[in-house]
Amino acid sequence: MIDQDEATELATANDALRRSLASLTNAEDLWSFVIGTLTESAQAIAASSAAIFLFDERSSHLRTAIVLEDGRPVDFFKEDRFTELREPFEVGHSIVWQELVTSKNYQWRDLTDDSKLSFKWLIPWYRRLGLTGGLAVPLIFNARPIGLAVYGCRNSEPPPRSRLELLKNLIHEAAVAIQVLRINHRARDAEIAHKEVRAAGEVHESVAQSLAAISMHLAGAQSCLESNPAKASRAIGKARELARLGIELVRRTTLVLRAAPSGENGTSQRLVDFIRDAGRESGLVCDFREIGQVPQTIGAETEKGLLQISREAVNNALQHGRPQRLEAVLTWYADRVKLEIADDGVGFDLNTSEQHGEGYGIKGMRECAAIRGGTLDIVSRSGHGTRVSVTLPILNV
Repeated sequence: MIDQDEATELATANDALRRSLASLTNAEDLWSFVIGTLTESAQAIAASSAAIFLFDERSSHLRTAIVLEDGRPVDFFKEDRFTELREPFEVGHSIVWQELVTSKNYQWRDLTDDSKLSFKWLIPWYRRLGLTGGLAVPLIFNARPIGLAVYGCRNSEPPPRSRLELLKNLIHEAAVAIQVLRINHRARDAEIAHKEVRAAGEVHESVAQSLAAISMHLAGAQSCLESNPAKASRAIGKARELARLGIELVRRTTLVLRAAPSGENGTSQRLVDFIRDAGRESGLVCDFREIGQVPQTIGAETEKGLLQISREAVNNALQHGRPQRLEAVLTWYADRVKLEIADDGVGFDLNTSEQHGEGYGIKGMRECAAIRGGTLDIVSRSGHGTRVSVTLPILNV
């Protein structure tokens, strides 16, 4: 017979599973679901804090993905007290990590004795929060480790087994959601790549037509160079304008379609180079800061999106804002990357600009972010500068 408490636990687990299955139909909500599942599992064992770390098989490192304190997510990049959680942690030779991965089960630990703790990098976090008991649960999908969930409690006694089993089921759902995110992002990557190959063909045709038109105008100019110099000059002018437009089209297409190197220096270095070049050419004071650990693999579409939007934002600042200073900040999270570009220029009225369809490339930047599953925010006021902020999925959660 199942008693009332067990029946309640089973009902809760079933409700969670139904929410999980419903959430999996909308990829944009999946990361929110992972956070919600971690929160619910922490509540199940009365944990005052919790975190998820994602595992990179190639480097045998864990990276911080989510940190909860008192049931709420915290931004561990913005607060100095989370310094120990910002860098990746090597676990390839950790006995406890191997035990967790092999057993695929949770482990309860007494957190009061530092000498008995395996994940030393978490000790400052434990001590700051006054935790006495901790739980580690591996995230396993298809028999492979994809991460680790940890919980901190102010109670040194382990929770009841029924609660631990409920927590384990919830964390398994989080692992499924993370894998679905990976699949969804790879599919989006492939779809965008297909569209861009088709776009490259269309651009090729446009360039061919431009070259034909340039040739026609130059031939016309040559035929009347002596008899009608004014007409020849106009034809040469049209040819030069067509050439300028063609060069700009090729430049933009190359930026979009050029394969970008992934890894530690790919995206960051290209952004640094671009922003420094912009500063040198315009006499603008440019600063670039990077926060967090760059993942070893970054989706190609994420890199292209960051470069396209940064180029548009910087060009807008130079052409319209007349700034003296520009700052770019690139922040890496476990599941996403955020780029902020701010200038101290004259700014503009965002609502008026969007309503009248004026320049600034705002629509293009929004579309560039949206097609990659990201978001873009612009804050600007006349006389107070402009801040462009784009957040994109890294595509390798």
